Amino acid sequence: MLEQEEQNYERELFHQKEEVHRQEVKALKKEIFISNLKTWMIGILLVAEIAFIASIFKKSGIFSEVERSGKSVAVIRYDKPVTEKFTTTIMEKMDAVKDDDVYESVLFIMGSPGGSPTASEELSEYLKAYQRDKNITMYVDSIAASGGYYIASAVKPLIANKNAIVGSIGVIMPHYNMGELAKKVGVEEDFMAAGKFKKPISYFTKIDKENKKYMTDHLLKPTYENFVQSVADNRGLKTEDILPFAEGKIFIANVPEIQGILVDEISSLYKVKAKIRKELNATDINFVDISLEEEPSFASMFKVNVNVGLEELTKGIQLR
Repeated sequence: MLEQEEQNYERELFHQKEEVHRQEVKALKKEIFISNLKTWMIGILLVAEIAFIASIFKKSGIFSEVERSGKSVAVIRYDKPVTEKFTTTIMEKMDAVKDDDVYESVLFIMGSPGGSPTASEELSEYLKAYQRDKNITMYVDSIAASGGYYIASAVKPLIANKNAIVGSIGVIMPHYNMGELAKKVGVEEDFMAAGKFKKPISYFTKIDKENKKYMTDHLLKPTYENFVQSVADNRGLKTEDILPFAEGKIFIANVPEIQGILVDEISSLYKVKAKIRKELNATDINFVDISLEEEPSFASMFKVNVNVGLEELTKGIQLR
């Protein structure tokens, strides 16, 4: 009897030890599984982060489809209205291209209807200086009007598609009189200003004769004269040579009267690329489109406007 009890006790003890062992093995397997899962998750996150960073670099043009084995030409497409923001993006991208020995030159494709006078002047001067370090080929594929032409004129020869629109050398500042509408909906303008000409324009009344003269003499005319003079200088011409074509008129690029004045050569993008290949003495050239997507900055989300009246006036002046 005693011997039977001892056997039962040993058997029970064995089962208990076996159960403890099973639980320990199960816990160990679970721990190993969790550890492996964490490792896989970390690996996936690292791969995703690397892919995300690579995509950002690719968008910025740092990692582009450049084949290091052949010569490459950076293609910049200015296909938006001329603004300070977009012009700054263009210059930043072109700075990166200039510092990259992979790129032999730049093909600048203009397709802008115009915009900011200050941004046009900034990029015009930038392109003239840029050519001391890297050659630029200027091609107008669709339109180089007003501020777009201001910029395009900075590079010679100016090559254009025969159906491209060029010119529109002039300055405009739109004004809308909403006075009658304001009366109907019960809106009345009220403001305070010190200085006779501090607020020469209102959306609720017509511009009177005195303020029209003031705005013309102090804003429109000086901006127009700067525009004409800059284009003349860029094109290597006298002001009087440009003036007949600086009345706000637009021209189709291949019309005879503007050849040698506003346009140097009529061609096509295919022929322009062939010309670049010939100049670089290479047939295996990579034409690399530089991404111009703008990444919003944190600071740009917070803007303080210290002079609304003046900002509205300057924003209203356009090269069109």
